Amino acid sequence: MTFYDALTIAMDERGMEMPELCEKTGFYASYFSKLKSGHIKDVTWQKALVICDALGITPDQLMEIQLRDTHE
Repeated sequence: MTFYDALTIAMDERGMEMPELCEKTGFYASYFSKLKSGHIKDVTWQKALVICDALGITPDQLMEIQLRDTHE
């Protein structure tokens, strides 16, 4: 599962839409679009922390989402 896939699940679980995430992170929607399409392959640690903070989760919780979905 990609970072974007886990991000999408985390957003769904919190009832958050992309415009709200963009507002909370300060990142443009084009950043997430490039992440989704694979044009951006690696998320920097700093950006991952900003995204997790905006979602109100820890990086460990985001990793748990990735692992949970992988094992289902």
